[in-house]
Amino acid sequence: MNRSTASNRSVGRSAFGAEAWARQRGSVAIIAAIALAVMIGFAGLVLDLGRLFVNKTELQSGADACALAASRQLTCDANAVGTCAAQYLLNAEVAGIFAAARNRKDMQASAVAVSPADVRFNTVLGPNSGYASRTAANPNSKFVMCIARSTGIVPWFMGVLGLSAANDVSAAAVATLAPSQNFCQGPPIGVCKKTGTSAPNFGYAVGEWVASDFHTNGNNDDLTGAFKWIDFTPNAGGNSEIRDALVGAGGKCDIQVGNEVQQPGQQQGAKAAYNTRFGLYPNGANAYTPDDAPPDHTGYAYPNQAPGSPVIGIGTSAYANYTTRAAAFTPFSSAQYGVTGPGGNIAGNGIDGATHQAKGASRRLVNVPVIDCTAGNIVRIQGMACVLMLNPMANGANGTMYLEYRGPSTAADSPCPTSGTPGGPGASGPMVPTLVQ
Repeated sequence: MNRSTASNRSVGRSAFGAEAWARQRGSVAIIAAIALAVMIGFAGLVLDLGRLFVNKTELQSGADACALAASRQLTCDANAVGTCAAQYLLNAEVAGIFAAARNRKDMQASAVAVSPADVRFNTVLGPNSGYASRTAANPNSKFVMCIARSTGIVPWFMGVLGLSAANDVSAAAVATLAPSQNFCQGPPIGVCKKTGTSAPNFGYAVGEWVASDFHTNGNNDDLTGAFKWIDFTPNAGGNSEIRDALVGAGGKCDIQVGNEVQQPGQQQGAKAAYNTRFGLYPNGANAYTPDDAPPDHTGYAYPNQAPGSPVIGIGTSAYANYTTRAAAFTPFSSAQYGVTGPGGNIAGNGIDGATHQAKGASRRLVNVPVIDCTAGNIVRIQGMACVLMLNPMANGANGTMYLEYRGPSTAADSPCPTSGTPGGPGASGPMVPTLVQ
């Protein structure tokens, strides 16, 4: 082989290698371009879908706010008035739209706008197709649905791949007014409804005094008048159950309107147990103490007399003065207690203000059932009322006990503290806006 032939072959191989390398470089560029497009597609999918998800979340907050605010306006009692005024639905619509607009959508870029047509009402929870806008809805509606929408959302990144169709996102919520708490047993007292009256006040006015006479026979205490002893578990527990409930031991939850209770008559040891709420404790080795039978924040009793100031007579609301006394942890004062006669001597020894402060709880503002006391021994709970226990039971064989009516327990401004767990079976606390869907 001569040198010229070898050189030609070498040149041929070099030319072939350069051409192959050029072709490979073109393939890499194509692969890189495809990979880049796929990466952009995935990034766009993640980012644009994420944007839609964030929008959905923001809209849900707006819909929730709208439904809660709107339901707060549905306060008409159709049982009392028959047909509610259309104004209630208008108030709900306006409140819902306003509350929704306090929220923002599209990555907080703009306010959530709920249209009047998307604030819808129904008398029952479902189905969703049963909801109608204000002008077509039943004015007695108690459920409100809000739909928050965001339309024409153009993808930021998917448009690179030619997928630039606009998207619509929406969120819905349904709310109503519902009791805020599950009712657990308070003191075993049932307020008697007035004849011919019904919920929510059963004939009572806020601030009105409710009186019952007590009669003591040995260690047995009975009540006759406008409130009675009641047993939340008829035919079980007996005398000890009433006594234990008065001092705050044990108790039953899930109590609701319609439950049966018993009017048990005379009760052993009720007087001593009742008076612990006023910070009055009997003597004896086995007597109650503030540790096992907590007092209220104050033992100050009504009606009072000078040197108490102001002097509050029977029938005059003591609630404002009671709150002042509770804030100051004022103890019971026999000198200022205004009941005289055989029932004037109080059963038990009083504690001082420091003990009321250290051991006390809200024990005199209580939720109690309303019952028809004329309906027999076993009766049904017809409602729940907030009452203030005004005075303790005296040592005499007879005397009068007073409560002050502070309104139905379901009132939003009820001063009675909760006595159970939020919501659930038997809920009977103040009505509050509640999301139900």
